[in-house]
Amino acid sequence: MKRLSLLLTLCAAGGALAAPEAIIKVNQLAFLPASQKLAVVPAEAKGGRFDIVDAEGKPVFSGTLGSPVRWDASGETVRIAGFSGVNVPGRYRVKVDGLAPSDPFTVGPDAYRALGAASLKAYYFNRSAIALAPKHAGVYARPAGHPDDRVRVHASAASSTRPAGSVIASSRGWYDAGDYNKYLPSSGISTYTLLAAYEHFPAWFERLDVNIPESGNGVPDVVDEAMWNLEWMLSMQDPADGGVYHKLTNLKFDAMVMPHLAMKEPRYVVAKSTSAALNFAATMAAASRVLAPYQKQYPGMAAKMLTAAENAWKWAQANPAVLFKNPPDVVTGEYGDARVDDELAWAAAELYISTGKDSYYLAMQPETVSATYPAWDDVRGLAWMSLAHHRSRLTPLADHALIAARIDGLAARLAAEWRSSAYRVPMRAQDFVWGSNAVMLNQAMMLVQGYRLNGKREYLEAAQSALDYVLGRNALGLSFVTGFGARPSMHPHHRPSQGDSVAAPVPGWVTGGPQPFQQDKAECRPYPSTLPALSYLDHVCSFASNEVAINWNAPLVYLTAALSELTPQARTMSEHGNALDVLRRQEQLLQFDSFSNDTALEIGLKLVELARANKQVISVEIARNGQVLFAHGMTGAPADHGDWIRRKSKLVNRTGHSSFYVHTEVVQNGGDIDAIPSFDIREYAAHGGSFPVVVKGTGQVGTITVSGLPGPDDHRLVVTVLKDYLKVREAL
Repeated sequence: MKRLSLLLTLCAAGGALAAPEAIIKVNQLAFLPASQKLAVVPAEAKGGRFDIVDAEGKPVFSGTLGSPVRWDASGETVRIAGFSGVNVPGRYRVKVDGLAPSDPFTVGPDAYRALGAASLKAYYFNRSAIALAPKHAGVYARPAGHPDDRVRVHASAASSTRPAGSVIASSRGWYDAGDYNKYLPSSGISTYTLLAAYEHFPAWFERLDVNIPESGNGVPDVVDEAMWNLEWMLSMQDPADGGVYHKLTNLKFDAMVMPHLAMKEPRYVVAKSTSAALNFAATMAAASRVLAPYQKQYPGMAAKMLTAAENAWKWAQANPAVLFKNPPDVVTGEYGDARVDDELAWAAAELYISTGKDSYYLAMQPETVSATYPAWDDVRGLAWMSLAHHRSRLTPLADHALIAARIDGLAARLAAEWRSSAYRVPMRAQDFVWGSNAVMLNQAMMLVQGYRLNGKREYLEAAQSALDYVLGRNALGLSFVTGFGARPSMHPHHRPSQGDSVAAPVPGWVTGGPQPFQQDKAECRPYPSTLPALSYLDHVCSFASNEVAINWNAPLVYLTAALSELTPQARTMSEHGNALDVLRRQEQLLQFDSFSNDTALEIGLKLVELARANKQVISVEIARNGQVLFAHGMTGAPADHGDWIRRKSKLVNRTGHSSFYVHTEVVQNGGDIDAIPSFDIREYAAHGGSFPVVVKGTGQVGTITVSGLPGPDDHRLVVTVLKDYLKVREAL
């Protein structure tokens, strides 16, 4: 068995990571064929070119490095290598003169299945009250820990029906992080995120068998796994008044031993709190929707959860400011929260969606609620995430434009950070806080909401960059996911990984990540740097940078599903030439004998009609010689569609080609569509959707532009309508 004292000695003796070498940093695992693919190269690299080589060292792609840019978070100046055109399945490396080749990575259509399964199964490995059998756990099998069938009521939680010292049952649930306690605030956001992942991408999870005891029962494994924690959460509600205990815990943290060896100390439910009640209400309301189709496997559970949610809401309404503080004799994780307006908004939104009662929407006061990326102590973003997904089932009271504006506004801000970042990530230096990797992944989750809302490809690409970051495209050149990548985290602050006899840690956990505050430096010196992106130790002693947590893993589960399901299918590199030929042929055939105001009106209305039939939300503009002849934004279309239309049509007027033609040509040549030389991205957008209006014998006289869908779909919509209007029968 490994010993904490030995590792602490190694930390003190200088076992910390050295400052990063000048290496090429890249996602060390894999890319989907059509995903954006970027690597980070030190600015001092020789020359301005890079190559992608296959497993045999044969070059398959060459490109030009981007301009040098400094990243304050790491103190580096770096250049970007973009190789999105590499989409043939295989194993590759990035090569640059004067540097060692990058870590290998694969390209393939099922790139993230193993990662998605492992990040979800990490929850099974953190279950309490169940033995992990070799059939399901392999070398990580272990006896059951903490049955929690006889838990004491702490004095802070005492009531007339449950006085201090009373014994209750509060079994099941997940251990929160590297410790063996269970906390409502982190459980709520974790369980919700898993349930939302299933709601948003059911097909992915219906195919994902992660080999847990419930596998094969007719319920997706992600729902079964969530149920293990939901049943514990239900036991944390006082049936007498609907209040919810904040946590179940020892009075102090356990030693670094396996869970079955850490059961000598009594366990307590500690103090009810408003934040716990509202977290509980939100999670149970969402769970009631997901469990509704599974009455056979979980009879009556959906109704029970919704009733529990409404009872918790009533308790919180009667107790609106019961803020949690650890009692003097309790020193485990506090999860204290100084404000609960965000929890109230989230709970109100989930209850509104699940019950259809307008009173909950009014209680949310949505016009006062901003959108932020989620964290356990700021869950406003989850309210908007659920409202956006369920907007088709909302009552007429809901403000659809406000919902779209909140989601798109946040995604646009994050995408702007991503575009300007030297490492092409949405995080700023000040975002490197405790659990910085979860900050990155939760930002990506909200970028995905923006993409799902309006199809802006840059949102999906920014989300991809967040996954690339945790898998190796970071300043340290490490994969922060245990068991994945060439150089993964090996010594997480995680008691089961530390206490067993297996050298490798439990796979699928994302570690906390770099952050400059170094709250553990007294026990675990030295850190390699105080710079935000470099302040990290891969040692069990580093609870401040290398712990795992259930609420940090949940967005990783979500993101692997989202990217797998939303990334478009790719054409292979050998097909790109044919693609350009097809696009040129479209421009040759889809020309007009004349183009009048009435022509513009008829085509514009056909575009709107087709989008409505497809349940799509778009904006359309048709212009001739600088005069707008038709403009329309469908209900729910955000205001910034206008900026996309302006930039795409400006590109067409400058190049004479459709904006999707320019996009495809740039990708074929290995370029970055958001960094085309001589094109200012503030003025031009190489995304599909704008098509030249060409009058035979005259030339180009205008543009037809659509925005609101992924670029290829914007382009396809325009081509479909023009083919029909011009009666072109040739397959395009």
